[in-house]
Amino acid sequence: MIEPETVFKQPEDEPLGSITWSGTLLLYALLTMYLYPTMKSMDILGYMNELPEAMKAAFGWEGTDFAIVTMTPESFAAMEFLVLWPVMIGIYAIFSSIGIARETEQGTLDLLLAQPIKRYKIVISKFSVFIAAAFLLTVTSLLGLVIGATLIEESVNILNLARVLFEAFLFVIAVGSFALLCSVIFLEPRKSLLISGVVLAASYIINFVVPVMSDSISWVRNLSLFYFYSPNEVLNTAAINGTAVIIYLSVTVICFAAALIIFQRRDLIAA
Repeated sequence: MIEPETVFKQPEDEPLGSITWSGTLLLYALLTMYLYPTMKSMDILGYMNELPEAMKAAFGWEGTDFAIVTMTPESFAAMEFLVLWPVMIGIYAIFSSIGIARETEQGTLDLLLAQPIKRYKIVISKFSVFIAAAFLLTVTSLLGLVIGATLIEESVNILNLARVLFEAFLFVIAVGSFALLCSVIFLEPRKSLLISGVVLAASYIINFVVPVMSDSISWVRNLSLFYFYSPNEVLNTAAINGTAVIIYLSVTVICFAAALIIFQRRDLIAA
């Protein structure tokens, strides 16, 4: 008989995956800071100022006049690491949040549901494991930037970097909650990955394509989660974007609640 508490355990490959991603992010953050002295001595800002507006928007630099920007360790981290963080970890979030669909395909979900376990506990436990992993990746990224800055004998505003990564963390949780919703709706890993991946990619593309198109469709950017994530703005104002926090938390709560309701009522035998 399967013990009820086994539902709260990660598959054996998930801890290894989290450790691998954490190590990769740590090295990436260290490399970013290591390159800062070299890039600071080059006229990289002048080159970036000549980039098309769409490309600037794609990397979170929309409307930035690099002629008046001072290259600091924080701003360099934002340009080379923090703007890409939601994309990288968003992919991780999708793969990590479809556990229910994966267990359905493997046939282990039926065994779990045969035990005296409430369905909502299964959903909560799966999502809680993902949140813990995402938090680990966030902390590892911050440590990598701070340690890297220390190694090159530069000081950084740790609180400002933490603010940016906090917003990025909420972004990833929102993506994960949507992937979880897809997982309980389709109960098929491939379809869940496809829908979640397409939505994430579309959100990213919309954010940098719309600015170079007609102003009449500028409102479409509000449909992109990337639109509300702006590490440069957070670093410049030393304040968290309240709108971004509300949007990300709202998406998370709505998708997670919907996943709970659907999974509770889903006829899994028929599926």
